[in-house]
Amino acid sequence: MVTCDDCDRPIQADTVVDAKTVMSRCKSCRSLAHHHRSLRITPLTRTDLELVLAWRSNPKIYRHFRHQMEPLDWDEHVEWFESRSQRRHDFIVRFDERRVGVVSLSADEEVSVYLGDFSAHGYGVATATLEWLCDRFVKRTPFIAEIHEENNPSIRLFERCGFERTHRNGDWLYYEYRSA
Repeated sequence: MVTCDDCDRPIQADTVVDAKTVMSRCKSCRSLAHHHRSLRITPLTRTDLELVLAWRSNPKIYRHFRHQMEPLDWDEHVEWFESRSQRRHDFIVRFDERRVGVVSLSADEEVSVYLGDFSAHGYGVATATLEWLCDRFVKRTPFIAEIHEENNPSIRLFERCGFERTHRNGDWLYYEYRSA
C-alpha cells in the first residue's frame, strides 16, 4: 500500500500516474502545500509526546478542553497515546519547519485543533489545517466539534470552515460539518 509522505495515510488510486510513478503526497496534502508552502501535516509520533504534553499542560490551552481541568500526567499521556483507536487520527501541524499544533479526528468523528505555539497565530495556520482535515477525511463526514462558549477564536474558525452550530449544552456549543 502506498502512503502519503506527509500525512502517512493511504494514497487514493487516482494519485498513481503510471506503473512507475506515484505521487508522494495525497491530494489533500498537495493542495495544502500548493496554497500554504510553509505548512505541513504529519502523524503524531511518540517523539512528539513531550511537546504535546507541554502544550496540553498550558492553562491557556486546556481551559478550552472539555475533559481536562489540570495539567496532564506523563504516564497517563503515554497510555492515552498507546491505547488510541485505529480510527482515531492525530497529526502534528508544522509551520516554517516548526511543530506548532495538533489536529485530530476521533473514532466518533469529533474534530479538534489547537496551536500550542502561539507565534503561529494570525497566519491562517488553524484555518488551513482544519480545511485540510475536512478534505482528507471527507468520506467520514459528518464531523462534530464541541467548543466552549468563551472560545471565540475557535467558534470563528469552525464557522469559517463550514461547521454549523447545531445546539448547546450548558457552556458548550456543538457544531457539525457535512461535506457539500
